[in-house]
Amino acid sequence: MTTGNLAHYIHAFFHDYLTAQKGLCRNTDLSYRDTIKQLLLFAATERGKVVTNLSLDDLGLPVIMRFLDHIENQRGNAIATRNNRLACIHCFFQYIANCDPVLFEQSQQIVGIPFKRNHISTVEYLEVEEMKAFLNAIDCARPDGRRDYALFSFMYNTGARVQEVADLRSVALQLDRPYQVRILGKGNKERICPLWEKTADLIRSLMRQRGIDPKLNVPIFVNHNGQRFTRHGINYLLAKYVRVAVHDCPSLERKNIHPHTIRHTTAMHLLQSGVDINTIRAWLGHVDLKTTNRYAEINLEMKRKVLNKYLPLAKSRAPWKNNHQIIQWLESL
Repeated sequence: MTTGNLAHYIHAFFHDYLTAQKGLCRNTDLSYRDTIKQLLLFAATERGKVVTNLSLDDLGLPVIMRFLDHIENQRGNAIATRNNRLACIHCFFQYIANCDPVLFEQSQQIVGIPFKRNHISTVEYLEVEEMKAFLNAIDCARPDGRRDYALFSFMYNTGARVQEVADLRSVALQLDRPYQVRILGKGNKERICPLWEKTADLIRSLMRQRGIDPKLNVPIFVNHNGQRFTRHGINYLLAKYVRVAVHDCPSLERKNIHPHTIRHTTAMHLLQSGVDINTIRAWLGHVDLKTTNRYAEINLEMKRKVLNKYLPLAKSRAPWKNNHQIIQWLESL
């Protein structure tokens, strides 16, 4: 197997297959790119070669298995990350098998690597009082505080993914009635989400603060350098305000809070307000209804209402009496 073949397959996989044929979004392309890059660097170290001298023969089943073990045990990645990397590798070798039948056996071995069973943790979300404490921790007397309050209010209103928030541009907003925003989600799927009047006011005020012409196509949430926030930047701000909010709301300290927690919070609060599952699915841009159904399964507020309605049964003072007719009937089954 020549070195050139590997380079050819990688180029065709990204340029022709993922982009032109499958039409995957930019973020998915980047995820696949990172996986292939990590795999090539690992294989080069394993085989004692430079990356440019690798061939497909260097990416056999043993190397792939050691790579998966490496990212889980040496890099400390979660099983979910390991499975995501494997999904990319599966896709790459499925593509190779379709291109060249000679490579079918090697590709089949790698495509046959199973995903690891992953423990599904409970969805972490904020109770209403916790969400209020978090927003109240933001100092709106400062320009940065007003920006951050608008940012997290928008996230809570829409339940948007952190990357969707980072990518938000002025042309996607309708800040007169009916207030709404067009969000470009996973797989380049667009959805329209309603905005509260308060959220529209906050964003309108932020745009005035920055001197943004609503007709211009510019990012809404930017840092001090005028560059749009990254996911890491939003996560940094979130952690900063959580540390402040803990003083007034100690329960926040016991939670692992990240940007997706705000999305979970939106879903849970919509559910607790009586919004039906299908509407929440459309609101959040879920592809599979099973994803949305998870919120119904762990809705603590609804469980509390059930608990209050159905109190523990009082212990009966009457002694137990055998019912011979029931016993006879059971034995006849």
